[in-house]
Amino acid sequence: MSKFKIKVARIEAVAGNRDVPQVCITFQINQGPVGFQVPIHLKVSVYDDTEMIQAARSALHRIFIDLGHQTLHWNLSAKELRLLADMSLRPSKER
Repeated sequence: MSKFKIKVARIEAVAGNRDVPQVCITFQINQGPVGFQVPIHLKVSVYDDTEMIQAARSALHRIFIDLGHQTLHWNLSAKELRLLADMSLRPSKER
């Protein structure tokens, strides 16, 4: 499996809730034909400019950890995947 390529796509100031200044750091994530962006919002008053990227990377990591835990029950074993494939009603391409 190839590695994901993760880079900072944008850094922009955004209006937060109740006029709390925030910055939005958007990560671009690519792996082969799959590509998507994840925006991370941070309060400007909490982190220094030099710490923003590190804090955003940490938040991105936490998001994926939480997503992994939330979808853990979706994971199928090799046997379960074979059973699903065997149940397929699509005609076989092999002749």
